[in-house]
Amino acid sequence: MSAKRILFVDDEPMVLQGLQRMLRQMRGEWEMVFAGGGEAALALMAQTPFDVVVTDMRMPGMNGAELLQEVMRRYPTTVRLILSGHADRDLVTQCVGVAHQYISKPCEPEQLKSTIRNACLPGGDLASEEVKRIVGSIIRLPSVPQLYHRLQEALEDESTSTQSIGDIIQNDIGMTAKVLKLVNSAFFGLRRTIETPHEAVAYLGIETVKTLVLAHGIFCESPSLETQIFNLEGIWHHSLKVANNARAIAAAEHADRHTQEASFVGGILHDVGILLLAANFPEAYDRVVEIVVQEHVPVPLAEQRLFRITHAEVGAYLLGLWGIPAPILDIVKKHHGPLPALAKGFSPIIAVHAADALSGRTNQHPLFEGGELDEAALEAAGLKDRIQIWRNMLCQPTES
Repeated sequence: MSAKRILFVDDEPMVLQGLQRMLRQMRGEWEMVFAGGGEAALALMAQTPFDVVVTDMRMPGMNGAELLQEVMRRYPTTVRLILSGHADRDLVTQCVGVAHQYISKPCEPEQLKSTIRNACLPGGDLASEEVKRIVGSIIRLPSVPQLYHRLQEALEDESTSTQSIGDIIQNDIGMTAKVLKLVNSAFFGLRRTIETPHEAVAYLGIETVKTLVLAHGIFCESPSLETQIFNLEGIWHHSLKVANNARAIAAAEHADRHTQEASFVGGILHDVGILLLAANFPEAYDRVVEIVVQEHVPVPLAEQRLFRITHAEVGAYLLGLWGIPAPILDIVKKHHGPLPALAKGFSPIIAVHAADALSGRTNQHPLFEGGELDEAALEAAGLKDRIQIWRNMLCQPTES
């Protein structure tokens, strides 16, 4: 495997020297180049391609946001990271649209190494050349919503409380409505009404709320779908339904709170690749749906025929660029199966796989019928006798 080429950009020579010292042990894995500003960086990129660009935000002449805007336009397959100690609101807002991730200074060496490694090859083997080609051909690769950035920054502070997270949520009207609607739905079976984001965070858990923020931003910031056969609301409804059902399955298996939250997170993000493909290739994706309906083939096979990749691969690659944890990438990548070799017992990937397959049977759109259960893997995990129990449970009418 050839060394990954990483370009670091900062107008302060001392900062670049510090990065060289910090990352010296990575020379066997990365080919690192250092540029003293945006213009110098673009000149270097014109000579030879780079896998990742890591830039400071506030620089004279061309700031980090302007540099990444150019990189996105000229070299769309290059991963774009901000590494900066500046918290200027206007600059941060500019960067949200063009940076895949924002890393705050001071930054621990291991955090920086891990972020760049994951950006180079998100989720291990998930980033095939075909996935990169498709994602690179997309006119605008979505970036992590700004509110999600704020939550990540808040959670890096060990003193952050659910009260602080609630304060952030309540500043976004749409997100507040989405969180309160979910937590008060019949799915949770609460005996009282939860009226504030602070109560919702305390009840749902911070990780679940983070995922809702991410998903809300993805759906709200996505362009209107020009597909003729299905719409954005349909994808969102299906994703929320699978997330709720995955969490219900985990609860029925008496899984701990972490497993239940991971099941919800994986469920709500599992089909983000459909959104990405349908928003950017609407005519081709209409053809995918036609193949699914007319020939009765699973969605991944129809996608393979037209794109040579599946929405699961595209979604996992995108979420990897955003720094979503590897276990969630695994769920997104493999939710249609076949499942990987599983240890005895229950896991979030089983919850999402089962919820996606079983939830689709009553869905109004054939695109979201999920597929077949991997019964062999479930039997190996000692769970085959639970399938009918899950099926009966999910057939009960509930409000999403």
